[in-house]
Amino acid sequence: MSRRRVLALLGGGMLTLSLAGCTSFSPVYGDMSGGGLASARFNFAEPSNRLEQVILNRLRVAFPNAAGPGDPVLRVVARSTSPGAALSDAFAVGTPVNVGVQATISIVQDEQTLFTATRFTETAYQGGKLSPSNLLSAEGTREAAAESTAEALRAAILAGYRPGMVSTQPR
Repeated sequence: MSRRRVLALLGGGMLTLSLAGCTSFSPVYGDMSGGGLASARFNFAEPSNRLEQVILNRLRVAFPNAAGPGDPVLRVVARSTSPGAALSDAFAVGTPVNVGVQATISIVQDEQTLFTATRFTETAYQGGKLSPSNLLSAEGTREAAAESTAEALRAAILAGYRPGMVSTQPR
């Protein structure tokens, strides 16, 4: 073998070994989740609207451990937005209707905010149809956007929250 080929193989092997050491596959749901969140427990505050209920249901699946009275409270504040006019009026029968969901979570314990994060999702549906189908389209689109926002909030919790930490700045 030539010296160049040996160095190429050695360099490729070292690169592969270093990249393999930086990766891991671990579940992010349930009691087998990786990191310090395997034992994270939250008391979930009651939702005040349907969007908050959808988001809290998704977060309950992601963090299923039973909480005690001393565990922090996870609160969600969610609202639906209408981010302006659609980009296209290509269809004469229906018009695109933009819908957005913005939600903020706060993890609070003993009147002290441990973690906060805000995420949003924007999407659209085809409006201008018959009233019943238009109402169902709007409701379904808002709920789908709320589920997407819940996943973004779950990822934010996994990335930034550690049990027992105190937030130094809002996210």
